[in-house]
Amino acid sequence: MPSIIALLTLALSICSTIAAPVLDIGEIEARQSSCPDVQVYFARGTTETPTLGTVVGPPFSAALSSQLSGKTLGFEGIAYPATVAGYLAGGDAGGATTMANTVTSKASSCSNTKIVISGYSQGAQVTHLAARKLSTAVQNRVVAVVTFGDPYKNTALPGVLESRRKTFCNSGDLICTGSPIVLAPHFTYGSDTPAAAEFVKARV
Repeated sequence: MPSIIALLTLALSICSTIAAPVLDIGEIEARQSSCPDVQVYFARGTTETPTLGTVVGPPFSAALSSQLSGKTLGFEGIAYPATVAGYLAGGDAGGATTMANTVTSKASSCSNTKIVISGYSQGAQVTHLAARKLSTAVQNRVVAVVTFGDPYKNTALPGVLESRRKTFCNSGDLICTGSPIVLAPHFTYGSDTPAAAEFVKARV
């Protein structure tokens, strides 16, 4: 009988083949500035292609670009391994450190930039772990936390971030219950990105 890790690896690998609107990376970078009006840091899901993945990252970036017209937007994927082992460990610790350090650096260098942190699946775990590493002053600079297919759905974020949080968890997505079983609802969060962008828009 296949092990649970083998089954999880097979199921999660599906996400890398699911079609999603993909923005050319050059197009994303071209509209970024060193201190944009809004800066989003996004962590992709397990086994997705670096650094934005396919299920949530590109459509979320596109939805934000549409809804935040008139504002400059930076949308950056966090570089981390996104392995099954990282998910089973509760989220990649190195990825969380990278996100926290990047957010802290941006908060320090860009005093007027509104910062958003976000993640899908293991990326949501990474987002939670990163939030715990932020100082109170930097937490205050993060205007929104948006997670999709979040294994830590029922875990509060620290400080003010809990009140600035929006979590998308589909009915039937067992990942949101803490189970390592990956079913079809876990791969449909691209359809929630317009609502996620609306939430961010209201906060910036």
